Amino acid sequence: MMKNKICLVFALLYGLLSFSAAYADDAIKSTENTTIRLYHNGEDKVLAEFVMQPDWHISWSNPGDVGQPTEVTAINSKIEVTAQSIPVARTIYDIMHEYLYENTAYYALQVDNLDKAEITFSFVECNDVCKPESLTFKMAEIAASPDVQWLEMQQRAQATFPQKITLTSPLGENRLQLNMDAQTPLYFAPTKKDIIDEMSIETEPNAEGISVKWQSDKPQQLKQALIITPNNAYLADIEYKSTLTDTLLYMIILAFIGGIILNAMPCVFPILSLKIFTLLKQPQTGITPYKNAVFYTLGVLLSFIVLAVIMLWLKTEGNNIGWGFQLQSSWFVGIMSIIFLLLFLFMADILHFPNFAGNTIHRLSGFNEFTTGFFAVLVASPCAGPFMGAAIGYAFMRTNAEVMAIFTALALGYALPYALIEMFPQALHRILPKPGAWMQKLKIILSVPILITAIWLGSIFYTQIMTDTYAADTTELDWQPFDAEKIAELNEQGRNIFVDFTADWCLTCQFNERFILKSQRFKEFVQENNVALFVADLTEHQEDLGTALSSYGRDAIPLYVYYHQGKYEILPLFFSVKSLPQ
Repeated sequence: MMKNKICLVFALLYGLLSFSAAYADDAIKSTENTTIRLYHNGEDKVLAEFVMQPDWHISWSNPGDVGQPTEVTAINSKIEVTAQSIPVARTIYDIMHEYLYENTAYYALQVDNLDKAEITFSFVECNDVCKPESLTFKMAEIAASPDVQWLEMQQRAQATFPQKITLTSPLGENRLQLNMDAQTPLYFAPTKKDIIDEMSIETEPNAEGISVKWQSDKPQQLKQALIITPNNAYLADIEYKSTLTDTLLYMIILAFIGGIILNAMPCVFPILSLKIFTLLKQPQTGITPYKNAVFYTLGVLLSFIVLAVIMLWLKTEGNNIGWGFQLQSSWFVGIMSIIFLLLFLFMADILHFPNFAGNTIHRLSGFNEFTTGFFAVLVASPCAGPFMGAAIGYAFMRTNAEVMAIFTALALGYALPYALIEMFPQALHRILPKPGAWMQKLKIILSVPILITAIWLGSIFYTQIMTDTYAADTTELDWQPFDAEKIAELNEQGRNIFVDFTADWCLTCQFNERFILKSQRFKEFVQENNVALFVADLTEHQEDLGTALSSYGRDAIPLYVYYHQGKYEILPLFFSVKSLPQ
């Protein structure tokens, strides 16, 4: 009897030990070179302990330039990696980075529906050779860790995790300021691969510590990165916040100022010259000038809004277009050249409008001023003055309402100078002599820029319908058609590169080409600094070039981009050759 009781006790103990061993085995799984053991608190938290054989390693969530990321997935459950051990960062051949785990590493996981979850770890274990592996755990078969063991494992894992911090980047700039010794060597690595162009990451010491910059394709943003220094490691959550230069109000102010300056651009002068001549002949009245200013402003505003609506519609259709897009149409250019020719014939007294037409126009109060304002915007569209490029580029990366706000500010700025002259014509009369024979001579003089504009538009029309769209001047400098892959390749080699986004219908572009790009100083600079020259000709619509223009955050031309020492900068509208780095 006693013997039977002893056997029963041993049988129960054996069963309990076998049961515990079975649970222990279910919590541990191995490949030939990597072992994973899971611990959990019985609720929603799991710790995974990786142990690699000597001389073997697996990759971090971002392997760097070589390897495959270690991934954690689950079925019947949602899973999140809340922390992972600091990887070993290595530089290979002085140019390639890799982030890996050797010996031991820990992953902290947040898991819902823990009892139903099946968690799979996928990784590649490497030595001289690499082997893809995966291990799957059924959490229902793994007992909760005892409290003492769970606390011990948490403390052990926590010692390997990076410190969590939050850093702020100005919106759209991809730039962080690290407050540490400027001479501290560091690795800056996104927690996931292919989020940004990792080759573009730059670290520069400054008076406040270290600045980190990178490039990315908008609207892709880097949300989290690991910063590894010799003594510490930080897991940085990156927030993008608006500064003064990123706010809508700031861009509206830029657009308003850009609209004012647009009046001084070469393509706008013919229309203003015609209007100034008309004002000189107008009798001074007390009410009409104000009414004329209002109608002129309304015409400008409507024209800008129509352009904005068309551009937004084309954007939704997948087209990459920007400011001045309508001059890519040979039909539009042809009609505009005819209109300018008729204006010249009218001002030169070669052609006269019938009296009944003139009387009808005058009876339609404000019609002449309204149409002048509307037409003036179409003529101005080939030009992009200072501040306009940044404002329009900002607008088309935002909501439709912000686009309309930017274009409205641009319209009001553009209308303001002439509207003021309309409201206070006496100021014009004080500056200029009284009407007389000199006005006829002035009329002829002011007709010249209109004729030049008509000829210019006619030449563009001829180019668009009769010649190849690429018109780079290769007689003295070696201009190559825009090639994004070749530019990237030369940039990686450290070559100086100059990119010109231009078009025959962009008068500002032609002005800069004549006085800057064809200057002896620019030619000497190109030759002395071995600059590769690329031109993106937007005379006619080309989808790939429109995409390239947008990639620099711009929707208007001219645009000049200069690459130097592996990075690029967008040059001012009227840049100085002396300011270019050598």
